[in-house]
Amino acid sequence: MSGASYEREIRTILRDEGWIVFRSAGSFDVDVIALRPDDHMLIEVKSTKAKVFRVGSSKRDREQFDVLNGYAQQGFNAFYYIRWKGVRENKWTRYKLPVKPYPIFRYHKNKEISK
Repeated sequence: MSGASYEREIRTILRDEGWIVFRSAGSFDVDVIALRPDDHMLIEVKSTKAKVFRVGSSKRDREQFDVLNGYAQQGFNAFYYIRWKGVRENKWTRYKLPVKPYPIFRYHKNKEISK
């Protein structure tokens, strides 16, 4: 699956939970924006076959993280949604920002979101 496919999958999951969801084609600052009358989320979508996801492996990756983490430091609800491919039925987890640069996210079943 492509990155756009994972973004569409998250869009479907969140819409099923009552969010209004916009996918940002081309990933300007964030991949997905989700809104409710009382809440919002700015989301970066990533996927990996490993049980560890290291942010900052490329210049573009670091730039994306810095932008999203900056929004979180301003008070926005910013998240990384990571698709763990090949790990017990391809689970999703989400991680709330801000965090120290450049984090290492680890697969953990207690942070799963619905599929």
